Amino acid sequence: MRCTCWIVSIPAGLGELSAPLHSLIEFLGLDDDLVEVAALASAPLNAGPSRKELDAWIRSLPEKEKNDLLVTAASRSGDRWRNDLLRRFRQQDEQRDSRECRQVQRRTAGDLLAAVRALAEERTRLSDAKRAAEAKRQKAKAEADRRRYLDQLEKRRETTWNQIAAHIQRRQPIEYDKAVSLLVDLHDLAVRKHQVSEFQSALEKLRQTHAAKESFLRRLTNAKL
Repeated sequence: MRCTCWIVSIPAGLGELSAPLHSLIEFLGLDDDLVEVAALASAPLNAGPSRKELDAWIRSLPEKEKNDLLVTAASRSGDRWRNDLLRRFRQQDEQRDSRECRQVQRRTAGDLLAAVRALAEERTRLSDAKRAAEAKRQKAKAEADRRRYLDQLEKRRETTWNQIAAHIQRRQPIEYDKAVSLLVDLHDLAVRKHQVSEFQSALEKLRQTHAAKESFLRRLTNAKL
């Protein structure tokens, strides 16, 4: 066995729990975070001693006992001698682990709850960091897309002014919206190229030409143009 200061040994990680243990946890209504922090204090379940553990144990035995083991292995048939050997190993292993367990300070319910809170806070921190990184990535992508769009808009600036005039002439709310959207794009391009005064001059002429179109002018004001 392995030293553990818990009633049951819980595998490290909820994904490693057996179906019966999952059912017990659900029946008792245990919180997943509580089970997880409890698992941190439990040693993994082993099917049996490893070759390295057996090697260290056998080497530590007195010479006479090792000779007795060899004689037993040679004289007995079947697996009985092996089972006796493993039983003896486990007994001594349990005695050693029992001594070690007495030296381990058990965690209180308060310790567990504090660990649960810390786990929840860490999960929240990681989630917030992930969302922030994704938001930063999306913002960078949007800015790059905007720069490419403005690069293309610069090549068809005059055509765009003609499109704006055509939208306004249709005297429909949706067409006014399209015209204002293009004007916002031309304004951003002007800011980028340090040509704001030229844009404002062209916009003022547009306002004067369509001074009677209150709905259009109101949209310009709302767009802060």
